[in-house]
Amino acid sequence: MRLARAGVDVAIVERARFPRRKVCGEYQNSGSVDALDRLGLLERVRAASQTLRGIRVIPPCAPPVELTFARTALACDRATLDALLLDAALAAGAKLVRGRVESLLFDGPRVAGVAYRDESGEPQTLRARYVAGADGAGSIVARKLGVTLPLGRTRRFAVGGHYRGFGDLDGFVEMYVGPRAYFAINPLDAVRANVMVVVGQAELGSWSRDVDEGVQGKAAALGGGRRSFAGVQRIGERVSFGPLAHRVRSPIAPGALLVGDAAGFLNPFTGQGVYLALTGADAAGTAILAALRDRRAEHSAFGHYAALRTRDFRARSALCSVVTMVLDVAPLARRTANRLQEYPAARAALVDALAGLSTPQRALAPAVLGRLLI
Repeated sequence: MRLARAGVDVAIVERARFPRRKVCGEYQNSGSVDALDRLGLLERVRAASQTLRGIRVIPPCAPPVELTFARTALACDRATLDALLLDAALAAGAKLVRGRVESLLFDGPRVAGVAYRDESGEPQTLRARYVAGADGAGSIVARKLGVTLPLGRTRRFAVGGHYRGFGDLDGFVEMYVGPRAYFAINPLDAVRANVMVVVGQAELGSWSRDVDEGVQGKAAALGGGRRSFAGVQRIGERVSFGPLAHRVRSPIAPGALLVGDAAGFLNPFTGQGVYLALTGADAAGTAILAALRDRRAEHSAFGHYAALRTRDFRARSALCSVVTMVLDVAPLARRTANRLQEYPAARAALVDALAGLSTPQRALAPAVLGRLLI
């Protein structure tokens, strides 16, 4: 969208037809809201969204903790959000190419386009001065660049979809947490909610005979009697995705860069995926525009993008690791829940960092972590 608005000849190679069903990333934190505002799309998105007041975390054997947002956050189904973004890009002059990318084109060591199959299955090529891989965790572009890193041994998967019948959540995302698992309810409107249960690979494998029964049983166990699937109906298909991990050695290569989850995937519990996608795309657009104006500036412009992305991602990954450790250790989860109530300044630092309103380094400061963990 940014490149097309600047008059650049842009082609979007997209395998899905829009509006498409995609139930991850339906929470837009305050930083995402600001990014949508900068793009001039906030009012259109807001009209199709539910305003969120905060996150209600329910740890095991501890009272719920309400983490209220300092600024606006939204819940918007991805079928709506993605279609609005795509339509805006096309309105700016970008071209839509239907197809599935299979490999990259190279001129020597430099990326020079993509090879894809069109909707009829015929092989096609599209040459380009720059390729932006915005193709998610497990990115084909990242794999073909040879920059993907091995996944860790702990692999988690998400299973869920859209449901009706959970009632009024009062503008709060509810997160029921337990060791190596959680159950999340994100209200999309007065009727629908995005519901996800996240578990380890071994536990998911044990549900092979009846996945719905496994999801509902795990949700009931994590809900501790506060929430269950009793009287709840699924709207549309059940979805699953994972493993919830993707790492790269570098988000850039000669003639190419990676954006969003393709450049590294964070634990979705912290709700930063859309924020990283939007802000990363903004920074990538800046780098590409600088390189198009002066090809000699490509190395420094792409290097600056890589440094920004890598530094921010590492800090946010460290914050995710702290949050995951707390969730996985029940006594620590209970203690941290109490500390969040006792120390509002530390709570605000954590919430603002996860909401994209401040740097993760602020929440990782010893003064904040000491209050919450020790």
